[in-house]
Amino acid sequence: MGFESLSPDMQSAIVSGIIGLSGAVIGSLATLIAIWLTRKLQTSGKVSLFAKMVYSKSSDDKACGYYRSQMGSGLYLRIPLWLDIVNTSGVSRIVRNVNLYAYLSKKGIASFTQIQGIGTGEKHFSLGDNGAYTFVIPPNSACRFDVEFILEERDLSPNEKEFDEIILSYFDEKNRIHAFHLINVDFCWVEKKIPMEKQWFTLDKECHYGSH
Repeated sequence: MGFESLSPDMQSAIVSGIIGLSGAVIGSLATLIAIWLTRKLQTSGKVSLFAKMVYSKSSDDKACGYYRSQMGSGLYLRIPLWLDIVNTSGVSRIVRNVNLYAYLSKKGIASFTQIQGIGTGEKHFSLGDNGAYTFVIPPNSACRFDVEFILEERDLSPNEKEFDEIILSYFDEKNRIHAFHLINVDFCWVEKKIPMEKQWFTLDKECHYGSH
């Protein structure tokens, strides 16, 4: 039985059904496309990091530099920073395990220790995000954190104490590592301060060799 042999009422009912089904499919597709586009726009921004060399919260005169331990354990390198993290996307972003690493000729030498806090009792000051160096940055926002890192000479191999570069790295929410050049180092294990840059560092010089 062909379509032409059907009664006008049946033909009309079939056409209406096809039109209704097509409309439903098109509506569903339009909804899916709208959701996809919204999600795409929300995640189209990026995370940017900026750093500034500052004085340590432990002392007004302790800038970036090499200091002798009062415990008699030798020299250590201390690097206090302000870290600004800017998220221009429409969703929260994770910046996990921010840390510093010492490199020599693009070869990893040592990892720094993240300082969680300074002082005790009423004089205690938490660093990072309440002691953590993993940060959740809200959508379309910028957050500033006080962070400090330390590297002790005694923790290095006797044959691998020299380095010429310090790299900052972190992992994103997809567990991908991002590593950026922070500063060059002109001398190692000499008890003196590293010259402080007055300007902010834009961490945009990615180091592809900086995987740990």
